[in-house]
Amino acid sequence: FFTRYDSFADWENDTKAMERNVALSAALDRAAMADGDLLSDADGGVFLLREDYSLNPDIDIPHMRYFEIGQYHVKPGHDKEWDEGVKIVLKAYQNIPDTHFVCYQVMYGAHEGTYLFFTPLKSGGQIDMAIGHNKDFMSAMGEDGMKRLAELSAAAIEWSENNLFVFDPGMSYPWPEWIKADPEFWSPKSNKMAMSK
Repeated sequence: FFTRYDSFADWENDTKAMERNVALSAALDRAAMADGDLLSDADGGVFLLREDYSLNPDIDIPHMRYFEIGQYHVKPGHDKEWDEGVKIVLKAYQNIPDTHFVCYQVMYGAHEGTYLFFTPLKSGGQIDMAIGHNKDFMSAMGEDGMKRLAELSAAAIEWSENNLFVFDPGMSYPWPEWIKADPEFWSPKSNKMAMSK
């Protein structure tokens, strides 16, 4: 589950608004009690947008169906190598079509030096396209560039992991603009009711 805020003040205001909403607070309390019987563990974190580590971030999210999320943990004291490596990758990807991702850096709730890279995808076919772009990436990097990237990655990255997540409209609270942009996907229940009539 992800919730976006433009500032910490907005987050605080949203929390206060929920606390003042008696019906919502009661519903959330009931949900938390039910979750307690089902969940073995829960965790959370706060991540800040890194625009300088992002590429073509303006994406039509309402029509996306997947998130590829890459998680990287940087070794303590190796921020310089990490920064150089990311900027090399950004430069190589700039001229490769349909390449986009957004980076967030941990502030609270995870190990210091944790970065998340989100790549929204409209279809599984875009994963195939990305695999096909690997050759373009290596060509843009060149032999020396790939060697330098390998050195920087070995020096800076303690561990990394990539996962693919599917959007679930039934477990989401989308913005009104999202629903308006793609009501068939984001309002499946209302559509089924309309069809039954």
